[in-house]
Amino acid sequence: MSYVEIWDPNEVLNLASKGALLLDVRANAAYDKEHIRGAINIPLDDLDSHLENLPKDKPVVVYCGSVDCTMSYFAARKLASKGFTVYRYTPGLKGWKEAGLPTEGLKGKA
Repeated sequence: MSYVEIWDPNEVLNLASKGALLLDVRANAAYDKEHIRGAINIPLDDLDSHLENLPKDKPVVVYCGSVDCTMSYFAARKLASKGFTVYRYTPGLKGWKEAGLPTEGLKGKA
């Protein structure tokens, strides 16, 4: 099994509009601070224990912090090996923000 790398945030938006699950695999604190709007958080280290809770009937778009972050690579490989339809948004949150797309979270607020 394999996954598809995507670089265009519009592809993420298109997949999400069709019901894809957006999965942020960064640490909880990073997710809480800021994440792609509508994404859920399962840190990479916790992924194995959550596999049974993820829907296999819809695509999963996995991402992490930036193109330099490898967590989404390992998560995408793991999910694909378990039979999920997986897309890896390689630019991550940094690329999403650079495209001017909406995020949510604390964003440094106390």
